[in-house]
Amino acid sequence: IFPFVEISSYFGAKVFLSAESIPLQYFYRNFILNLVTVYQNNAYLSFALMIGIFFICSKGSLPLTKFVRFNVIQAILLYIICSCIGQVLGIYCPPVIRESTIGILLANFFYLGVLVLICYASILIMFGRYPRIPVISEAARIQVQRSY
Repeated sequence: IFPFVEISSYFGAKVFLSAESIPLQYFYRNFILNLVTVYQNNAYLSFALMIGIFFICSKGSLPLTKFVRFNVIQAILLYIICSCIGQVLGIYCPPVIRESTIGILLANFFYLGVLVLICYASILIMFGRYPRIPVISEAARIQVQRSY
């Protein structure tokens, strides 16, 4: 849920509200925006929760399987990447580019790309397989293998 909420907080409004579809705008305003608002109002609590979950899963403090630990760490790393992309494109990108057609295309590309990654990982997890996402999976595997 964290990568979805993070990418939605940066690009959700641009993706859904720039669409010509009234049902998409309705869906965003009534469902996704509520989730994003709660997340943004409690940003420090969510960050602390994320750090706590990361330490628990990387150290193996709780008796969780390697499969669960791997997937949780992979989701946290995806969250960090979403945050970096959102900061760079949503805040540091010049408004001329950000508000142009290219900016809307980039926002759609990253938003839909993260949604595809989340769906891909969720489907493979349901079948009990490890999702392979370049760079993220290797970093998650290293975190799970090291133990204190």
